[in-house]
Parts: sequence; C-alpha cells; structure tokens
Amino acid sequence: MAEPTPIDLLEAAIARVWNERDDQSRLAAIDELYHRDARIYEPERAITGHAEISDVVAHVLADMPPGFRFEVVGHALGHHGVAVARWRGGPPGETTVTGADAARIVDGKIHEHWFFFDPAT
Repeated sequence: MAEPTPIDLLEAAIARVWNERDDQSRLAAIDELYHRDARIYEPERAITGHAEISDVVAHVLADMPPGFRFEVVGHALGHHGVAVARWRGGPPGETTVTGADAARIVDGKIHEHWFFFDPAT
C-alpha cells in the first residue's frame, strides 16, 4: 500500500480526529495520523502531544451543537511535505465557522498543524 500523501493525512485528520466525539476512537486516529511529537497551532495557543490534541478536540466539540461536523471544502493542495485545505463546520445544512488548515508532514505523519479561522460575518 502506498504511503499517504500530505493531502491524505490532512483530510483524514479533519474527518477522523476533528469530528470524533469518542475519546478512545479519537486517540487511536491521532496515533495513526499525528507524529508522536505533533504540535497544533491555533491563533491563541500551541499544543503538543497526542493527549493534549485530543483534549482540545473534545473541548471544541463539546461546545458544538448536535450533528456538528467539519468538512473540507474544494480541493486540498500539497507538495514537499505540506498540505493546505479550506474547511467549513456546522450542523447539517448550516455553516457556522469556516477557515483553512495547513499541515507539515514528517516521517509519514502530521508533525505540525496550523488552524486559521475566518472572521465571523
């Protein structure tokens, strides 16, 4: 089986980590997709490690309404170990937040993951 591309990894992280409400399933996905020393960068903070990433996701999803999901919008782009993707989030049929992510891949896993949020309109 071919090694996943940076685009594959970023899209999988959005779908399988940032939408997963079950702690054990989310940690398993993080272990599969994120480097052991992974770091995520939000505008106000940086977080390191699988457990901390899982905690951030749990807190984000706890504040969201039932059915809320993040999904990639359009085509993600990537080369030389970096991928970028636009995304939207909201309950079915509704968009409540939009933005873009960038991820740098090291040793076949996400090593750094940046989050950019569009201003509320």
